[in-house]
Amino acid sequence: MEETRVRIEPATWAYGHAVAANMRPCDIAEVWALARHSPQEAMERSLEIPGEAHCFLVNDVPLAVFGCAETAALDVGSPWLLGAVGVERYTRHFLMLGRKYVSRWADEYRDLYNVVDARNQPSIDWLVRLGFVFGEPIPIGPDATLFLPFHLRGFHV
Repeated sequence: MEETRVRIEPATWAYGHAVAANMRPCDIAEVWALARHSPQEAMERSLEIPGEAHCFLVNDVPLAVFGCAETAALDVGSPWLLGAVGVERYTRHFLMLGRKYVSRWADEYRDLYNVVDARNQPSIDWLVRLGFVFGEPIPIGPDATLFLPFHLRGFHV
């Protein structure tokens, strides 16, 4: 049996295009509901925003691109993730690595804040395991789809 090789690399356009081409249906539905973006458009916009972006690779296959965007609000970071089909098979690996990034971001920012489609249960489950807290659903986007605000207070508060 082949050993699973897991690593995080800086996100590149090539990694982003690979994830967008095989994006999870729950993420496709979310980016469409939020702003009518295709997977490719959502990935391109995510990689263009100020902040940082990384790629989660398993056996050299890009399975998720994630990061923390700088926001207009002082000292608030906006964590985000777009995943490919199959990323859930490596939840344990990704959570171990992801916790390190979330912990670092929580040291950098007063608050981490974003929204997630209330129907996107895989992403909600990951956010819960990473320690995020959820607010009441709010309607967002062209169809007023319900999104859950989520946040994590920074550790230096």
